[in-house]
Amino acid sequence: MGSQNGSSQAGGSQAGGSQAGGSQFVDSQAGGSQAGSSSGAGAPARRQFRPMDAIVVNRAALTEEEKEARKARGFSENYMGDYNNENNKSADIPDDQNCSLYITGLPLDITVRDIFDDIRNIGKVYSLHISPSRDSHSRRAAAIVFFTRAAAERFFNRFATRDNPAVRWGGAVPNPGQILGRLPVNVVWNQVKVAPFSDRDHVTRVIQVEGPSDIVNEEFLLAYFRTKCRFDMERVSVLWEGFSDVPVNGGQPPAAPAAPVPAAAPAPAPARRQGRALASMNWRERSKPVTAEPEPEAQGSAAVPTTRRHIRIMEFRFGTVKGQALACRMALDWEFKERGVLCRYGSDPCGP
Repeated sequence: MGSQNGSSQAGGSQAGGSQAGGSQFVDSQAGGSQAGSSSGAGAPARRQFRPMDAIVVNRAALTEEEKEARKARGFSENYMGDYNNENNKSADIPDDQNCSLYITGLPLDITVRDIFDDIRNIGKVYSLHISPSRDSHSRRAAAIVFFTRAAAERFFNRFATRDNPAVRWGGAVPNPGQILGRLPVNVVWNQVKVAPFSDRDHVTRVIQVEGPSDIVNEEFLLAYFRTKCRFDMERVSVLWEGFSDVPVNGGQPPAAPAAPVPAAAPAPAPARRQGRALASMNWRERSKPVTAEPEPEAQGSAAVPTTRRHIRIMEFRFGTVKGQALACRMALDWEFKERGVLCRYGSDPCGP
């Protein structure tokens, strides 16, 4: 079984990572504006996304008692997440359903991008956490969780190298990449087990953001994401940009002018006996039906007013779903949707 030292749990994180359940939605009053958000005195209350605990909680160095408490519950002493959260514990599943693997022997300067570049066409990745670098270690470790057991087995079969010297020391792995398959890394099944995510097919660690370019740009959005969570970023790219007509005034057509109020019809004459009505001099006038005001001609639907704006679509590939991609997507939906920003999940390039 693989070592847990520095490994991450489902929904948890490495030291300095984001914690499961660490965010929520709050109604904020005027003041206390978020990065890039508009607020001011007298502004109406609006919903805001509360940052993850890794941002709002001051993480001091663990005491020996805290380290022992983590180890007693099956966590690494270096684990900085919420070890009391049941979602962060090892799943109670058979070994053949575990989707989490542990990698050791990685270079000190390894990044999530290096690892992701080496595992294309294997399967969607739910999370990838690299252990923090320590002065006493010459190598680093990482925990990777796939959405399915089949993808986890493909990864294991390609890169488990300890028992195969020919593969371990280079060249025999198909499409070895730059790190995995070329260096003497070791891949084992993680002792902290994670069940398959069979109900999360629509979710990925990749989000695509569309909106006005003064908001949808790398500098602003990365700074904004840092106010919500701690994250690892594989890659940021621009998918499209250009000018487009976007609705103004909430996308509502102008109000139609009020129709003139028709003149009230004269009150009907009181009922009279037939003989007396026929003898009256104005009976012919009274017998004519009241003519209604002519109905106005049907007007075509009014056009929605638009303005010309520069729009950009960008893609952000995070290291993990929960606490990173999911948190940033929800924050944008709650705090920038009214400003024309749309957010959706993109395809994970690690998938087949």
